[in-house]
Amino acid sequence: MRQVKNFKYSTNASTSIDNFYTLSTAVNGFGSNSFFSSVQSSAKEVIQFENGKYSIFSIANWFLLKGEMTHKKLQKLCYYAQAWCYALKGYRLVNSDFQAWVHGPVSPALYDRFKCFRYNAIRIKLEHNPEIEPEDIELLENIWDTYGDKTGNALEALSHRELPWMEARRGYATDERCTVVINPETMRDYYRSIFIGGEQWQN
Repeated sequence: MRQVKNFKYSTNASTSIDNFYTLSTAVNGFGSNSFFSSVQSSAKEVIQFENGKYSIFSIANWFLLKGEMTHKKLQKLCYYAQAWCYALKGYRLVNSDFQAWVHGPVSPALYDRFKCFRYNAIRIKLEHNPEIEPEDIELLENIWDTYGDKTGNALEALSHRELPWMEARRGYATDERCTVVINPETMRDYYRSIFIGGEQWQN
């Protein structure tokens, strides 16, 4: 499969909640009018595939076909797939919200399915490949290329430095249980703001 070679993002940008709205129009030269001709219709974009284009388990199974991984890593890969789909394609990829748990973004439905593995690698036998459209597989391949070599703990640490999780946990102690849903529009706007890419992602 042809890879999108310039699927890149900045992990060095400050993600302070207080300075986010300045950051979002300045980081890496990405301005509010310099990319994505359809940014103006933000609310309409998020409504598309309102219930999710795919089951969260289809996307999880796609990642699990890449190899064994911990539940934590799987959660974060699915979260980044959802977040970058909002950012780059303007629609909801999976039929699950992500909540701002202590250890980062978590889909409760995915948690219930794989919690029996605890901190061990998930080992399951997949009978067939999930049915995912080619343009979405391209996105998933880029998610894997970007995040797939990182551990679950590294992805947790990364998500903790990013605005969507931080914003949802505002007012909560570090180790306090939180079930606040991470805002899809914040996800879309934040990941767009740190994207370094080309015109092939324009809608």
